[in-house]
Amino acid sequence: MTQERLERARQEVSLGTECMEAKRFEEAELHFTSALDLLQDDPGILFQRGGARFARGDYQGAMEDYSGVLRLDPAQAQALYNRGVCRANLGMLEEALLDYSRALELNPEWAGAYAVRGLARFCLEQYEEAIRDLSKALEIQPHMPDVLNARGHAHLVSGDYDLALEDFTRASEMAPKWVDPLMSRGTVLLILGREGEALEDLDRAVQMAPEASELRLARGSVLEARGQTSRAEEDYRKALELDPGSARAAALLARLLGRTKEELQEALGLAERAVAGDPQDPTGWDAKAWVLFRLGRTQEALTCAERAVSLDPSDSELQKHLRVIRSACP
Repeated sequence: MTQERLERARQEVSLGTECMEAKRFEEAELHFTSALDLLQDDPGILFQRGGARFARGDYQGAMEDYSGVLRLDPAQAQALYNRGVCRANLGMLEEALLDYSRALELNPEWAGAYAVRGLARFCLEQYEEAIRDLSKALEIQPHMPDVLNARGHAHLVSGDYDLALEDFTRASEMAPKWVDPLMSRGTVLLILGREGEALEDLDRAVQMAPEASELRLARGSVLEARGQTSRAEEDYRKALELDPGSARAAALLARLLGRTKEELQEALGLAERAVAGDPQDPTGWDAKAWVLFRLGRTQEALTCAERAVSLDPSDSELQKHLRVIRSACP
């Protein structure tokens, strides 16, 4: 290798690094590729190009670069970690777990590696193992609100509501401007029957993110359950305004209007939008059934009510509506 080629490669790497700092990732990749043309199989440059490709969202290309690094240096823990993240983004969760585990063998006190392995295990529905990994990450590095939030979700789906509540509360305290743990805590409070506290959390969350349609739907559901139908209607309408294609928003608004209004044509139109947008959501079918029932179209209502129950046989309210409608049919 000539000194001239080496110097040119260094210049390309320098330019690539400058582009990365300026967030010009496509240009950075081109410079790193030019450097690799001059210094083939250089693990450091491969690693840097992998970073540029990852930043561009080219997870396949980044994964290939990190694999190249690992062929040259199998003990490169950061390359293992990064390749694992690429694989996770590509849906290759089992392979990602292997990379994270190998990285942890090389660095057993790496909080971030425990955290991402825990997230991969959560996605694979390995909740007990996920909680163990996330807890280990927090043992090493306690101030990680995102990891606390993730562990809260793992506790939530495991049915450990008190532990979930504790994690979401701590995450919210660490990151008071972050909406997700606040909304999640509201969900847990609802499950625990503490509707007033849940509504307080959702009010705060809506103040923080007024354009988030899912927050409007969540708060609207609590308001509706508490009999505050006017405020619930406002939230459902705002959610539909923010996300006109939301079948869920259309279904919830249709259900509310079908229960509280005398003029039912708007409710029927919304219910039809809901079932067309998401035919697997029982709420839309139930809303349509109830509107049709109130319009005197009992046979059509019965078909819709039966469809709603078939989608969620465990919902007692759907069962109740089906019985009422069925009893009115000749």
